[in-house]
Amino acid sequence: MQTLDQTHVGQIYYIDRILGKDQPKLRELGFIKEKAISLISFNGENAIVKLENARLALSSSYLKQIFVKKERSKEEIVGLSKLEIGQTGIVRIIDATGEIKRRLMDMGITRGTSVLVQKLAPLGDPMELHLRGYALSLRKIDADRIKVVIDKKSRLTW
Repeated sequence: MQTLDQTHVGQIYYIDRILGKDQPKLRELGFIKEKAISLISFNGENAIVKLENARLALSSSYLKQIFVKKERSKEEIVGLSKLEIGQTGIVRIIDATGEIKRRLMDMGITRGTSVLVQKLAPLGDPMELHLRGYALSLRKIDADRIKVVIDKKSRLTW
């Protein structure tokens, strides 16, 4: 495992974890596990980083807190809104910031939580989810911000 300041310019890496005092600030900027990242330029003190479609300028102190790997994990991460009735997903990422992320977390949607899609409204929106022993209705636009790994062994048959 290596930090972003030890990587090669132009090579694509994937964020593995962020350690250090600036972790909350970096997460707000979109530095989330499994996102593609690469150095565009680096002069030893400052760097231009490409994170998906955004370009950010960071000092080397930030780069030393971002641990990367060369390969993405084998898990297929999808938006919760892509699940069908009866499918269960395990929350991996909440791809939101600020008040929206806080609201979703206050509802019990946190990393590692198992979420079952119970029902869909007649036009497909909102979705009824079951998690942590209760039912929750959520708009698809908000459900799409929740990235899950589909739990293959928990598919219900009707």
